[in-house]
Amino acid sequence: MSVISVKTKYHVPPRKNSETGKDCIAYLSDEKSHNESNVSLIRNLRKSSNCGDFKSVARKRFKEQARNSNANVELYSIVQSFDLDELDPENQNDVDKAHEIGVLTAKEIMKKVGDREFCVFTQADGESHHLHNHIVIMNCDKELNTIKHGLSWKRTLAPINDKITSEQLQNAKQKDVQKRLKKSYDEVTALSPTQRKSKRQKENEKKKEYIYENVNDVLKIAKSQEEFVELLRERQIIIRRNAKEKEFNWLTKSGKYKSRLPFEYQGYKITSKKLINQNPEEILRTLYQNKLKFEDKQRQNAKSQTDKATKTKLNEEQVIKPREIKPQTQKTANRQIKKQEETKIVSKTPKNKFKKIEERNTNIVRVRKSSISSLTDLELILAIRKRDIWRNKHFHEANWRNNSTYLQLQGKVTFLRSQLTAEIKTQQQAQQTMIATQQAERRIKKQEEGVEF
Repeated sequence: MSVISVKTKYHVPPRKNSETGKDCIAYLSDEKSHNESNVSLIRNLRKSSNCGDFKSVARKRFKEQARNSNANVELYSIVQSFDLDELDPENQNDVDKAHEIGVLTAKEIMKKVGDREFCVFTQADGESHHLHNHIVIMNCDKELNTIKHGLSWKRTLAPINDKITSEQLQNAKQKDVQKRLKKSYDEVTALSPTQRKSKRQKENEKKKEYIYENVNDVLKIAKSQEEFVELLRERQIIIRRNAKEKEFNWLTKSGKYKSRLPFEYQGYKITSKKLINQNPEEILRTLYQNKLKFEDKQRQNAKSQTDKATKTKLNEEQVIKPREIKPQTQKTANRQIKKQEETKIVSKTPKNKFKKIEERNTNIVRVRKSSISSLTDLELILAIRKRDIWRNKHFHEANWRNNSTYLQLQGKVTFLRSQLTAEIKTQQQAQQTMIATQQAERRIKKQEEGVEF
């Protein structure tokens, strides 16, 4: 059982968020593929109608309807889509089968609503490249009689669709898909209109919350427009675009930024203005600030690496040189006698005073906590970010903690943490060595000046 729905009604004059019948036919007749790929090099893979040139017939009927009828609905557009397990868009026989189902569905609808012109367009140029039919049916027939009470999905379309697809799709995979879709259809139809509405509102609230959380997360990470779009796409959030655009254009034709970004997740649509109260220009400004912070952090990491290398080099080169013994002259002998007399006077002072002086001198030299900011630190941040992105994307899956990809990402984080801890220890040891050498030099200097400890 394929999915079928009345997509929209086309009115004259056009209502809000509605197009005319002429716009609908022009949109469907466009031969340029919206998402060009090996599956759909052109837009319409198959096309057929029961009145020859449907476009010219429809244009003529619309004029007659505008002059002689009070009906404001010009035509009905029905979308009939197929799962990839039902029909493969790369298989030409499946494309023919999809088009045949669309034509049979249109003819069956004619039996319900009366004979009138229709056209079936079979396409596969959507973002998911599923095979789908656009069935366009005129509201007015040749005598300008309209379809009474419109086209009901529950009473008219769904039963016809179920009957034809169950007859035409017979293999095991197709039957499994039909059972699954039939179950979801039955769950929807069992609810009252108010229950369906409340259920839809709850689902939309969950989707809105999901979009809000992920957009804010990506805004903290991304450093460019391309990275922003790609990270959102990884989380199944797309930025909607016009049919003629390959990617969403952030600028208008006049060169100014657009007023909002249109997000979409599983059919739910919301703009950046309503979601986070930001326009595209403000979002790009945030991304630029992220880029500056990242570059500044990289510069600091590089500087700390060079400082660390120079310090270790200096520590290796520093060697305590032995004191040179110069030959004594009369002047040096007199000076030495004078120093000995001074030391005798100093030795009379209590020992506690020297202890306090020594304690004060040792307290000046303290081992600082390591504030290492190396390339390992940067690699650890990137590894944690990759792990978190994967976890946010797959946390709803069963046994996601035992997934090989997650275990690999977690293992990298653990390894980098241990490596960073080792670097911190080596830095602390280098500081302790430097302090020890400074204390030794100070002691030798004092001994030269004649102070004994």
